[in-house]
This record gives sequence, structure tokens and C-alpha cells, in this order.
Amino acid sequence: MPGQLTLLKALLMKRHQETHRAFCLEYDKVARSIDRTLVGSSPSREAFARWLKGHLKTKPHSDHCRVLERMFPGHTVAELLAPYDPGTKDPGTPNPRPDSREAATNRREVLHLGAAMALGLPESIRRGPDLLEQALDSATAGEGRLLYLEAESDRLGLTLESVLPASLMAGALMHLSSVRELLAQRQPIETQRRLARVGAKLSIVIGRILFTADQYPMAHRWHMAAARAADEAGDSALRDLALVGSAFIPLYSADPHTALRMVTPRLEQAVGATPPIAWLWGIAAVAHASLGDRPAFERSIERSRTILDRCDPESLHAGVLSYELARQTFYEARGRADLGDIDGTGDATNRALALYDPTVTSDPALVRFAHASVLAKAGEAEEACRIATAALRDPHTLPISSVVVRAHDFDAVLSHTGSTTAEWREALADLRAPDPKVLSTQ
Repeated sequence: MPGQLTLLKALLMKRHQETHRAFCLEYDKVARSIDRTLVGSSPSREAFARWLKGHLKTKPHSDHCRVLERMFPGHTVAELLAPYDPGTKDPGTPNPRPDSREAATNRREVLHLGAAMALGLPESIRRGPDLLEQALDSATAGEGRLLYLEAESDRLGLTLESVLPASLMAGALMHLSSVRELLAQRQPIETQRRLARVGAKLSIVIGRILFTADQYPMAHRWHMAAARAADEAGDSALRDLALVGSAFIPLYSADPHTALRMVTPRLEQAVGATPPIAWLWGIAAVAHASLGDRPAFERSIERSRTILDRCDPESLHAGVLSYELARQTFYEARGRADLGDIDGTGDATNRALALYDPTVTSDPALVRFAHASVLAKAGEAEEACRIATAALRDPHTLPISSVVVRAHDFDAVLSHTGSTTAEWREALADLRAPDPKVLSTQ
């Protein structure tokens, strides 16, 4: 009917974007978050008028549909272009979908770790990166709110390795939700940058939690979102930390070539000394060692240590948002173990254990497994089992996936040599990964 109101027009009026120019500006911002080639593809003035009136015989072009549904999350194109009755409800409220009851149930349920987890990911994890990037593209929080969010993101990054990672997911998602909401309110530029920086840190934390749950594709997606937020904040160090998180995936999947392909371009053009750059050199060192390239390992591990020596000491700390000498020394021990250097591994292991605070990370257990593995390969099975057993039975060792993987890797070395001890087998039998450990998203 002439003059009928569509839901699209009602929503645009609510946002004060009902003019063609205002709509096209917002359209381009959203299009950029989907595919930069879509920028400038907004509808003509005549087509826009037909959209507002609902005078269409067919659905708009598929690219237009993608952008429209991103502009108005929770609404389909058909809903947006259908007649709207102002007396029904707030136009900003998405229409219920047929699967809304199931989605609500999923959100109330826990997220199971393991191979089946990806089948039931809550919406906050599955769409989280997209929602963050959309909010970044649409950009005044109070100073107290900003300081709180900054402190919380740092706290989560610092404590992630001293608790079961699953326990931190709910808090990280909650704070990220606050960041997204604030970003969508068009903050002043400096506030926008600070919020984007917090968003990057929280995305790195969530990515690492998913990594520890063996959810590698989803972890990579969150690290990509972290890199996007870091770019928005103009923070190259945070972008490098996102790269560290992504490179972890091939490094711990026995794919050192891919890890090197990911980090080498950044290292070739890196200048200055930052903890993330030192970390990337450490990753390169471990990858070279796993390939048996001793000269490349020596160069990379030395570069990692040299850069750490040049960093501001206050920037070096435990957790997933920085790098420290203890972890660099652990990488040295692991690399020397892969190269079969018994004496070098023992020396690096002792230095690493002297540096680590065992109450804040499970890395000391991983250091011990590296030492035990090289000893087992050399035929010193009894001493190797003693070290590995002590690592598993240390009360500070958390049964995270990396610990479980390294324990079984060590056991495989023992089986290959035909040696083992009853105490080690008992300790390994007691090891239980947190599966089905749950990630509360409520």
C-alpha cells in the first residue's frame, strides 16, 4: 500500500539514518567489515526508496542482503523489507526465530571440550569475533569504566596459566560484551583506541582458552579478531601477540614448517625490542629445532634472549600478554631436547626451573618433560621416569592439554625404547584431562 512502513525504514528512523546519504555512509562501514570490495556498492537512491516502501518483486542482490543482515543483526532481509506495524513492538527488537528456544538452551548449557564441542558452540563464542569487528567499524566511556576493563583484561591474561583456563571464559566474554557495546557508541578517538586495545587482549585470552581445549580453528579465528582490534588501536605489540597465538597452533600440531612461514615475514621486518618479538623468535627457535636445524635454532634462541635483554624490565611478566626469561629458557630446553643435546637440555632445564614461579604456570612441568624425553632417548629410562613422574605429581601442575600431550609424548618415547617404571605408569594413569570440562558462558 502507498505510504506503508517497512521494518527497515522504522529501524533507520530510530537511528536517524533514513536519508539516502546517511544510509550509504553506514552501509559502507558495515560492508568494509565483511569484504572491502563491497565498499561503494550501496543501492542507488531509487533502489533505496523501493526498499523503504517495500516495493520489490524479488529480494535484493545477494551482496546487499549480506550487508543488510550485518547492519541489523537478528533480522532477515525478508523481515526488514516487510510491512511493519508500529503498534506491535519496538522495531529494534529482533523477531524470534524458529530455533530461538534451542539457542536459549544452548546458551544455558555448558561448552564441552573435545572434538564434539564445535557442534554446540554458544552464540557468544561463534559470533564473537564478527560482533567485535562490526562494533569496531561502527565507532564516552567514563575513565573509571575504562580503567576497570583495562585492569580486568590484564588480570585475565596474567592468571590464565595459573588456573584451569575454562574457569575464565565467562568473565572474558562478559567484559568483551561491555567493550563491544561501548565501541558501538562512537567513542572519542583515544577512548576508541583504549577500548580496542582491551578487546584485543580479551580476544587473545579467549583464543588461548580455546587453544587449550584443542579447538584450533576457533582459537585462530579469535586471534584474527585480536589482530584486527590491535590494528584499530595502533598497537603493534598486541598484533604480534595475536600472531604468537596463531603460530602456537601449527607449532603444537607437529607442523613446524607452517609455524615458520607464519612468523618469519614479521621477524624479517621487525625493529626494536618488545616481548612479543622475543616470543616470536622463541617460536622460530623451537620450530627449527624440531626440524633438526641446529644452526638456525642457535641463531633464533640467541636473538630471542638478546631482544629480551633490551626490553623494558617492567614489560616482562608471566601470562599470555607478555614474555619473560623463564619461558625463553624453557624454549631453549625444549629445542635442545629435540636436537638430542643432553647436557644442554639439563643446563637449560635447571636455569628455567630456577626462574619460574610454579604457582603461576604449568610450564615447569613441560620443561621437565623435555628433559625427561632426551634422557629416555639416551637410555636413562629410570631417571627420565623419576623426572616425569615428579612433573605430573607436582600439586601446581594443571592437567591442561599441553601437559597431557607432553606426558603421552614422553610415554611414547619410553614405549619405543622398551623401558618404563611402575611409578610412572601409575602417575600417567591418574592423569585426567579436563574433558568433559565445561566452559561456563553464563
